[in-house]
Amino acid sequence: MTATDLTEAPPFEQVYREHAARVFRYCLSQVSNRGDAEDLAADVFAAAFHAFGTVELTPGAELAWLLRIARNAVIDHRRKHTRRAALLARFFGGETEADPKANVEGEVVLRDEVRRALAAMAHLSDKDRTVIGLRIAAGLPYAEVAVVLGVTEHAATMACKRALTRLQRHLGEP
Repeated sequence: MTATDLTEAPPFEQVYREHAARVFRYCLSQVSNRGDAEDLAADVFAAAFHAFGTVELTPGAELAWLLRIARNAVIDHRRKHTRRAALLARFFGGETEADPKANVEGEVVLRDEVRRALAAMAHLSDKDRTVIGLRIAAGLPYAEVAVVLGVTEHAATMACKRALTRLQRHLGEP
């Protein structure tokens, strides 16, 4: 293996396998239902596949690149669906990755908490939902949130903290 082999971006299939779940969770955190999120995530990966050979990515920058594409796809989706207020109000429908066989009572409580949080998030601005989606749903560190948003890490950190504070207010938490 040569030094250039170590610096090459991974093949697209590997990028997909490593990041599909996070991109989907981000999309799911931004739109009203699982079907729309699946469509958005598919559009993201179709666009990424199309551009993959022409874009120069440094190793490790693939997720931020995919989430920038996802953010733009979400913005386009919102523009197309502005007349469907009821559709947007449901946020992402309470789907979770928890195993319902493990603890049914816990799953019910978790779904209630998720629905409550999503209902509160419906009151936030698009910017706040985007920031929370990147930080919490996609699990990005502040530095990567900054890259996706095109701001400094400090600005991303402050935006996340302010958005979470507003979310806590809507949840009625101190």
